[in-house]
Amino acid sequence: MTETVWTDEFLDKKRTECDPEADEAVRSLTEREVTLANELMTRLIINEQPVPEDLPPSLRRFFDDTDTLPPWAQRPLILEGQRFFNRCAPQMLLALFCASLPSCYAASKGVKVLHRTGKMGRDPAARARQRLFTSPRPGRSGGLLPILVHALQERFGGFMRSSAGRGLPTNLYRRILETAQMVVDVMAPDQGPGNPAGLEPGGRGIRTAQKVRLMHAVVRRLFAQEGRWSPALGQPINQEDMAATMLAFSVVTLRALPKLGCDSSPRERQAYYHSWRVVGHIMGIQGELLPERYEDGERLYDKIAQRHFHWSREGAEMTGALLALLDHVTPGNLFDDLGEVLIHHLLGDATATAAGVPRKRDLMSALVMGPLIGLGWVTDETNDRNLFSARLCELLGRKLMEGIVWAGRGKNRRPFRLPDQLRETWGVQGWERAPEPEDEKATA
Repeated sequence: MTETVWTDEFLDKKRTECDPEADEAVRSLTEREVTLANELMTRLIINEQPVPEDLPPSLRRFFDDTDTLPPWAQRPLILEGQRFFNRCAPQMLLALFCASLPSCYAASKGVKVLHRTGKMGRDPAARARQRLFTSPRPGRSGGLLPILVHALQERFGGFMRSSAGRGLPTNLYRRILETAQMVVDVMAPDQGPGNPAGLEPGGRGIRTAQKVRLMHAVVRRLFAQEGRWSPALGQPINQEDMAATMLAFSVVTLRALPKLGCDSSPRERQAYYHSWRVVGHIMGIQGELLPERYEDGERLYDKIAQRHFHWSREGAEMTGALLALLDHVTPGNLFDDLGEVLIHHLLGDATATAAGVPRKRDLMSALVMGPLIGLGWVTDETNDRNLFSARLCELLGRKLMEGIVWAGRGKNRRPFRLPDQLRETWGVQGWERAPEPEDEKATA
């Protein structure tokens, strides 16, 4: 794959293409099968059980047909990428929240899908509608669309108050944490018999990626039946937007790590990128948008950014919710409002501004961030200074990790799962007092 392939004409075409395999699996569901699927999907995805025989045939075929790695996948390289994640996990998580996700919100077309579903969820008329993978109310009819609408309302709608005093969208909050959970699931290291690495056969990461892929198809089905999506935006969750998300989780993270005090070798960068390339394949991204080399992935990301990174009201609102979440889950007040400073530093002012991130110049930000910026984040000064920078970033990331582990994801959601090896390596506290609820009813 060469840079010249990624012309505007080529990428414009990819905005008209989605994921026929997942879309057909959802399109084939009858209302009765939608009702049946809730409990079965919960068992399948959360507990990693074999695909149940009584799962609707279209979903069973989907899970059976998409749970294998591509023939070009290199398992030794994947395991090396997972070890790299284990080594830099706190900084990786910090990069996810303060670089990868904001870069997604800077894409003025792609972000409209998330914003649109959130707006639908707050519509009072939508709150009475039916929910995907739950039984319709007696006497209520109207086809599959009301069920799909309510499914998105459940995932994206509603508000709660954060510890920082801001209004926090409950289901967007859950969605962001589910994204972090997916990153942890696919990058989980091998933990012994019965608990394989995330992308090994039977690994939690493969099931999680399949779940996200299926949810994308649900969103597209909903928008198609509603008939209000603008063709000028391309298809909802199209191939270019999916590739941009994969590159945000790989390329953007890897670019941010040196500024967080975590150095990497060319081999480690390729291994981590290769792991996400495999995840992209499992999630239905076409091979033309999964370049083999990390350096080509960088060029594709830069091309997409040049095409789509512009300020939008929708992106600014999504970023505001992300910043509120950062304040909410980080213990105490020491790191409040540092998200803005971190995002500007990790992404640069142009991308941060496109994502709608304000500039923070308060005294606390200067006191905490000053040493990081001055002692080696962007320079190759003495090893002692770089070590100080790395340790302070590690502390920020670990506190964020502890806050996420502690944070509940609301009713009918499981606590955040963190592999034992990561908990032990990074000394994450609080997980032992976060039991999983017995009445788990999470939707797909």
